[in-house]
Amino acid sequence: MEQEIRSYEAQNKTGNEVLDTILTSKSLYCQQHGITLTCVADGAALDFMDTMDLCSLFGNALDNAIESVEKLPDSEQRLIHLVVARQKSFLWIRVENTYDGAFRADGNLPKTTKTDARYHGYGLKSIYDTAEKYGGTAEITTQENQFTLKVLFPIKQK
Repeated sequence: MEQEIRSYEAQNKTGNEVLDTILTSKSLYCQQHGITLTCVADGAALDFMDTMDLCSLFGNALDNAIESVEKLPDSEQRLIHLVVARQKSFLWIRVENTYDGAFRADGNLPKTTKTDARYHGYGLKSIYDTAEKYGGTAEITTQENQFTLKVLFPIKQK
């Protein structure tokens, strides 16, 4: 019964079935690995995006955040927060997570922390490419032990 309650708690109803599926999967993983994932999302605002782009954007963003917080020894510090919201004529996505403070850049993107860099480091590039595809921008900021990915899209007026 406890497992069923956890499964129910992990379900998300954002207004976008693709985002709900991604968030439910990532929420279950986070629950099992001592990570707190919070989400406030207006999923209906993402209806203009292709399914594959949604999967790439949110899959990569959340996978990167999860990988980063898993390196923290204290489970109390393993925090990820996702916001998807409309503001004026823009849609903004913000993924914040705690991290160990080690950050090395390769241009405007962080260097991969994987040992075989030839096959890694494409997730954030993919996020930047997706933002550009829809006329938007992506930006990474770090402050103390907080890593923030911001993606901004113009909302096309009907």
